[in-house]
Amino acid sequence: MLFVGSGLSSQAGYPSWASLIAALVEAAKQAPNARTAGLEQYELSKDYFTLAEFARSALGPAQYSALLREHLGKPVKPTEAHRTIAMTDYRGLITTNYDRLLETVTTQVRQWAPSTFTADSIASLATTLYNPEFFIFKLHGDIGSPESIVLSSRDYDRLILRNPHTRSFLQAVFLNYTVLFVGYSLADPDFQLLLSELTLIFQNYIPTHFALLPDPPEFTVDHLLNRMNIQTLPYSSKGDHQEALEVLQTLQKDASFAVPVAV
Repeated sequence: MLFVGSGLSSQAGYPSWASLIAALVEAAKQAPNARTAGLEQYELSKDYFTLAEFARSALGPAQYSALLREHLGKPVKPTEAHRTIAMTDYRGLITTNYDRLLETVTTQVRQWAPSTFTADSIASLATTLYNPEFFIFKLHGDIGSPESIVLSSRDYDRLILRNPHTRSFLQAVFLNYTVLFVGYSLADPDFQLLLSELTLIFQNYIPTHFALLPDPPEFTVDHLLNRMNIQTLPYSSKGDHQEALEVLQTLQKDASFAVPVAV
C-alpha cells in the first residue's frame, strides 16, 4: 500500500500545505470583518490548523471554496514520480492531496478509471479492503467537492473524531498491509495518534511500515520507529529528490502493473 503526501503535488506545481494556508490567510486578512488581533502568534508558531480555521471564518464558505479551487484546480502535468506510481502494482493508494493528478495519470497508464473516494463515502470504506480492485482513497478530500476538504482544525475533528468509519478503515490498513509513505511529513498529529495507539495496543506486533524521508534527523528516525513502527528510508533531497524517484522506479520494476494490450 502506498501513502502519498503533498510533496509529490508540490513538485508538480501545486502549493504546499503551508503555502496554501499562507495564501488563504493573506486573503482573509483583507476581509471586511476579519479579526486579526493576536493572529501573528499562530503564524509564528505555524499553527496551520488554527490559521486555516481563521481563513475559512473570515472569508466565508463561498470565497473560501473559490480560493481553494483557484490554487488547487489549475492544470499541471503529472511528474515522473506520478507516472512511476501508476505503473506499479500497489494494492491501493491513500493520499492527503486534494488534486486529481494520481487518478488522472492512473487512468492514462492503466486505460481505466480507478475507484476513487473520500472519507464521506462510507460504502466505499466498508467494501474496498475485501474488494481486490485497485483504489485511491483521498483522505483529506477532493478539490471537486470543497465540502470534503480537510484543512482546518474543525475539519480534522470531523475526519478523525466524528467519523469513526475513517479511523476504522485506517486501522484496518495499518494492521493488514505494509505501507510505504512518500512525499509525506508524518507531522499530522491525529495521524500520529492513530499509529501510536495501534503500536501501544498491539505492543509493536503490527506490520513494519516504511517512509521515504529526505535527510531525516536521528531523532525523527528513532521516534518514528519507536512510536509508530515506521522504518525510515533516508535519502538525499539533492537533485530534486531524484533518489526518492529511483526507489519508486525500483519498486516499479519489481512489481510492474501489466498494462492491458488492445486486441
